[in-house]
Amino acid sequence: MKEQVAALDFGSSKVALAVGKKAGAGIRIVGYYDAPSAGIECGEIDNDFKVAEVVRQLVEQAEKELGEKISEVSVGLSGRVLHRKEQTSTVKRRNANSSILEPEVQQIIRSQYSTNVGEGETVFEAVPQRFSTEDRIGITKDELIGMIGAEVEAEFVIFSGRKAILDRRLKVLEQCGLKPCKAILAPVASARAVLTAREMENGVALVDIGKGTTEVAIVKDYIVRHVAVIPFGGEAVTCDIKTDTGITRQWAENIKILQGRSCEEFAIENRKLVLKDENNNVDFEVDLMLLTRIIEARMSEIFDAVAYVIEQSGYGNRIPSGVVITGGTTHLDNILQLAGSLLQRKVRLAAPQGSILNDSAEYAFDVYASTAVGLVLESLEPKLSNALELDQNLPKQPVEQPAEPEPDPEPVKRGGFFGGRKGGKRGSKTDSGPSIFDDIFKIDQNNQA
Repeated sequence: MKEQVAALDFGSSKVALAVGKKAGAGIRIVGYYDAPSAGIECGEIDNDFKVAEVVRQLVEQAEKELGEKISEVSVGLSGRVLHRKEQTSTVKRRNANSSILEPEVQQIIRSQYSTNVGEGETVFEAVPQRFSTEDRIGITKDELIGMIGAEVEAEFVIFSGRKAILDRRLKVLEQCGLKPCKAILAPVASARAVLTAREMENGVALVDIGKGTTEVAIVKDYIVRHVAVIPFGGEAVTCDIKTDTGITRQWAENIKILQGRSCEEFAIENRKLVLKDENNNVDFEVDLMLLTRIIEARMSEIFDAVAYVIEQSGYGNRIPSGVVITGGTTHLDNILQLAGSLLQRKVRLAAPQGSILNDSAEYAFDVYASTAVGLVLESLEPKLSNALELDQNLPKQPVEQPAEPEPDPEPVKRGGFFGGRKGGKRGSKTDSGPSIFDDIFKIDQNNQA
């Protein structure tokens, strides 16, 4: 078991590197570094060279300040589209009277990574939802271990995406002389970093609003039940401000960060923001009420999409802990009021403040760091992810295990910002008819493979 790990979050606005170590009372983030990303759009790498340059800079800075060599990293997986598929596997055991052990269960999980998904796609995550034996139905993995039975039935949710998303990340690591450790879904990592134990047990929706995408993960009973990607985020707000006011994109981004409000109800009336150039000459004036209306319109669209994802997941009535939001776009004033109004649920803003030790690197406690910190946590002590070690040569067919007492399962599938920081805190919408989001979320929920 690893005692230290580094993790890379490839975001549309930044690339972040977090380094964590196991300590007596938990996990300490000993270093957090990020830099503006180049060559990444909506979480997908389209310029390996530019991304590799940023990664090298971050790794060099971390090695210099920590005095340790970084040779292996975990990576986050994200993108514009994520597909979901439910699948059931039945394993007939060689010895019905032997106890079901952890290696056997892990083999069942590993076999799901060979699931046939769409052309050009690969399995990102295979999440066991429940297990059954001859005597018990719908039990957890922990309850299953130690039981006996002639067969084990396992129900999974398979999340898949473009294979190129993972391949491009691995190519960047190779260019930087880094060995891959694990590839973990970014929203799952964010959920691990910011959710409380009560929320993960009772049921909650995690919403990570980034620059290019908004990612949603629904967790209940410490199991990831649903993950979805909404293909727009904070950058859409910036573009709307630029288009509607006629200012430059950089001005639009700056005033969004410094003066952005999410609710017209809280906007300042009869006030204008005066923009001056480098010579202190007035370059442009922006009405603050107009600015708020622009932001509210786009953020409302994002939260309407979140509401749609939650309802379509089938867990709309099973998340009593409400919604937790994180990510770079959550700095907007009054965002909690807007989210609560549109989602009709209790909403809280979260950062990785309870999941890591208090003496961790300062910037690791920021909402911007949620995914990177979560990648470290899930790599060292996995709770929500079943990601495999990337240096394993995954078999096309399930690998047979040694003879007793570790029986050989034979699954039969029945269903189908920046700038290299080193460490400080900074601070119902759907019905039964067709939805405008139906074309955005193509969810394959067939029970037959």
